[in-house]
Amino acid sequence: MSVRFLIGLPAAVLAVAPVFALAGTAPAQALPSRPGISVNYSCTAQTWAGDTLPTVSVTATQGVRQAQGQAKTLWSGTAKFSTITCTPV
Repeated sequence: MSVRFLIGLPAAVLAVAPVFALAGTAPAQALPSRPGISVNYSCTAQTWAGDTLPTVSVTATQGVRQAQGQAKTLWSGTAKFSTITCTPV
C-alpha cells in the first residue's frame, strides 16, 4: 500500500462521520421497532379449533415478533401462532 492512500483514508472517514452521526437522531416515535424502546401492542389470535381468543396487551422492546411470543405465553399456548396479530397501540 502506498503512503498516499493511508494518509487519505482518515480524511475520508472524517468527511463521512457527520452523516452517520445525524442518522441516529430520529425521534423515538419514528422508529417504534428500534431495540430498547418499549412499545405497547394489542394482540388477537385464534385457537387451533378456530375460536377467537380474548385480546391481550403486551409491552415489547424487540418488535412485533417478540410481542407475538409474549402474547402466546399469556394464552398458555392455546393460540395458533400463525393467527396471532399484534398492532402497536
